[in-house]
Amino acid sequence: MRYLLVGGLLLSAQSLSEAELALVRENYDRVIAISDQIISAKPKETYAYYLKGQAYIGQYRQTEEDDPRRPLLLRQARETFNAALAKNAKYPFAHIGLAEVELLEKNSEAAKSALSKAEEYGSTEVKALIEAARVYALLGGKFGIDKATFLLSKAKSKDPNNTAILRGLGDLWMLQGVIELGIDNYQKAVAAEPNNPENHFKLGQAYLKAKSYKEAGEAFRKATEVDPSFAPAYRELGEIFFLGQRYQQAKEYYQKYITIRPELSARVRYATFLYLSKDYKAAIEEIRKVFQDTFSLTLQRLLGYSLSEDGQHAAAIQELNTYFARQAPAKVIGKDYFYYAKSLSKTGQDSLSVHYYRLSVEKDSSLAKDAYPEMVNILNNLNRFRESADILEKMIAKNPSLENYYKLGRVYYRIGQKDKDTTFYHKAIAAFSYIKDKKPDFVPVYTELGRCAAMLDPESTGGRALPYYEKVVELAKAEPSKYKSDLIEAYSYLGYYFYVKENYERSYEAYTKLQELDPQNPQAAQALPFLREKLKRR
Repeated sequence: MRYLLVGGLLLSAQSLSEAELALVRENYDRVIAISDQIISAKPKETYAYYLKGQAYIGQYRQTEEDDPRRPLLLRQARETFNAALAKNAKYPFAHIGLAEVELLEKNSEAAKSALSKAEEYGSTEVKALIEAARVYALLGGKFGIDKATFLLSKAKSKDPNNTAILRGLGDLWMLQGVIELGIDNYQKAVAAEPNNPENHFKLGQAYLKAKSYKEAGEAFRKATEVDPSFAPAYRELGEIFFLGQRYQQAKEYYQKYITIRPELSARVRYATFLYLSKDYKAAIEEIRKVFQDTFSLTLQRLLGYSLSEDGQHAAAIQELNTYFARQAPAKVIGKDYFYYAKSLSKTGQDSLSVHYYRLSVEKDSSLAKDAYPEMVNILNNLNRFRESADILEKMIAKNPSLENYYKLGRVYYRIGQKDKDTTFYHKAIAAFSYIKDKKPDFVPVYTELGRCAAMLDPESTGGRALPYYEKVVELAKAEPSKYKSDLIEAYSYLGYYFYVKENYERSYEAYTKLQELDPQNPQAAQALPFLREKLKRR
């Protein structure tokens, strides 16, 4: 075995293979470290530049879109591939790498040009043909797929037993949505080279795409058996258990994942998993550990969310303020405002909370189903009933539930009281009548109808509320303890109404029932002795 002397240490000539394996394992920091060692010892080792550039691309792909480091990673990849070209202008892998960078920057014509050069300069090298085919496939369209197919066929003619070709064909079919043929090629790769974890991993990904979770899990486990350091397989196993809501097993696999691959993108993914699995305390702890070494806008956002969910609302507001200060306004999402509004409300900042709930819905209309009920409660507490009614009308337009109609009726009633506007009592009656027609045995709605009708007949001379309160008595008397407050209100009205109408017998009967339900009721206590005297005189 050949060795290189670097900084007083022996560097194995096998380091390129180690870097390749680390790249497949998605251990990008290690790829960069090994590549730098090789380049330092042997500056003309152009394949080391390629592996290093691919590591930067791998980090770019796994970095969140709003992470400010993302453009830097792509720039570093481009610089690394250009450094290889400076050593050898006809090096095919450098052109392949640059083509992939151009694709990620959405420069498809520049990508085609680079791939054309790679195809020309690497026409006799199987590995270069396979890599060029991979990037052509990413280009997509008939042109990209046809080119990838041609290059893989050419590679196969030169090396029929190379399982990387089978993986490439599997990838091609997967990109075209033909999962069955993707699985078939990956299975052939597994059969030909069962000790290669990448073959099992690719097969697992295909099964996962097909929603064959049991088969996917078996394939990922096989990858870890073949290579216990194959981190991506642990991540995917965590995902499978997460989908099955088996959160403890999912957490165990994710912990193995970040133990093997403690890079920022992996830890971001793990913290995201903890948040999604509702293990908020663990998410908070993990994010704070990451922040000891580096900063991530994605994690800053998740820290605010997790603190809010954990009931630490003052801390949530503080962390979300930090997030808003660093995030570009155009990249703030509705959910950011939603959690901010939630924590503002919990800390007594209700007016401000309503403002941010509105912003959350403006950014993301799907949040309305959660934001609107919160807004209604807050607006009612602030006596901003007209705004509450507007929100409820929007809720009913999307979901005409009896509950929403009931809330709207009560808000209309309160507007009528506050603004002394009888129009809203009529609106309330319309809302409650809708419920009555749909659920005629619902006792509270008759109480509400009676209350609204009474406001339209303040002297009780017209008896507008009479049929509603009589219905309350009819429906509720079988369960007086359940509907005690409804019956008290009904008998209070009936007692007074019949007194006004000089029907003292009915009035006495109603007040007697009222006193039975509420022995300390002052209205009954005052009326009953007077009514007894009236009835004695008859």
